[in-house]
Amino acid sequence: MASSARSAIESPLIRYSRWSLALIAAAMPSYVVRFGVRPFRSDLLEILVLVTIALYVGGHARTLTSWRPVHTRIEIPTALLLLAGLIAIAVSTDHLGALGFYRAYFIEPVVIFYIAVDLMRRPDDFRIVLLGFAVGTTIFAILNLGAWAIALAEHKQIIISNAPEALYTSPNSVALFLEPAVAIAAGFVLYSDNRRDRTVALVCLAVLLAAMIGTLSRGGFLTLAVLVLVAVITMQRTRLKIAILGGAAVAALAALQIPFVAQRLYRQFDPSYASNTFEGRLQIWSDTLKMLRARPIFGAGLRAYQTVMQAYAPPGHIVELYPHNIFLSMWVELGLLGLLAFIALIGTLLWRGWSAYARADGLARPLLWGTSAAFIAILVHGQFDTPYFNNDISMEFWLVAAFEIAGISFLMRPVTRNRG
Repeated sequence: MASSARSAIESPLIRYSRWSLALIAAAMPSYVVRFGVRPFRSDLLEILVLVTIALYVGGHARTLTSWRPVHTRIEIPTALLLLAGLIAIAVSTDHLGALGFYRAYFIEPVVIFYIAVDLMRRPDDFRIVLLGFAVGTTIFAILNLGAWAIALAEHKQIIISNAPEALYTSPNSVALFLEPAVAIAAGFVLYSDNRRDRTVALVCLAVLLAAMIGTLSRGGFLTLAVLVLVAVITMQRTRLKIAILGGAAVAALAALQIPFVAQRLYRQFDPSYASNTFEGRLQIWSDTLKMLRARPIFGAGLRAYQTVMQAYAPPGHIVELYPHNIFLSMWVELGLLGLLAFIALIGTLLWRGWSAYARADGLARPLLWGTSAAFIAILVHGQFDTPYFNNDISMEFWLVAAFEIAGISFLMRPVTRNRG
């Protein structure tokens, strides 16, 4: 009755803002469509964000003075993260560029997070946004598989360290974006009690996994392996544990029969092999720590890592955009305060997600497994890369957080919530 009453009095603009939110979930890679000139550059994703904010504010115009955001229990680490970003703008050698990063990677995603938590209250609300996320990530995966098909059809030389991809400049960036979607799809395949939801998730998962293999990302392969272990550990039924392990083993053996995959993984754990995944990263981490020893409190500042690192990198060494580790990246970009805020934020999201999943049922159970596993995926790949500092993956991070927080707030039974 309460849901139907809310639906009856809901402003049409609020309904439009929910569909606009679903469009954001579907079109996060659209940030590659850029226009304008500095400092007035924008992109298609940002336009969708601004439209969604405008619709949402318009829908609450009559009640704006009494409107209050949903209590999420991550307000303190979020506020500290935003404060660290402001300080990082002042510290940066490129204040204007840092301001652009702050807007795109922090302000806009956090605003969308709070809007999403408020807009997703009923199961149908979640399904609208989840459908947008599923359709968008699946189409993106298909585009990347299409890039492989074109490359093979035209007999192009395949460089295993730079596999074919459709929109991004790096196949590893594709893997970083797809991993949370893989986790959420897997959650619905494993735990959904709705046949239609499970079928849609199974189709999406098959396409997403194929595209993940196509990235040839070593961090992506490791992340998939860890997600399998998470599925086995959290699954209560022994037969399903064995089925998951057996299916994963068969899939891994099949993938290793693909020459490109076998070549990419060749001798990766051999320290004497110059092309192993650790060789270059160890140097990057070492150089970054040298810089942080000299600037431990404030780091380099937003968008200043490459500039500051010139004094600490070996002569002739090309400085990367980020130090290929999520914690080092947070430290160098946002300083010690930003690092601690991020650790508190993702730690809280993991603890709340897994705690609630253990008590959840219905739509909440697959959703909370998927979001919690998504944050594990971010941390696993984040040991070797930076799954946050980009328009798409920062927005995705906060959207996944919104799925989790809204799921705990509105899909859990009231008695269960009160006990928590």
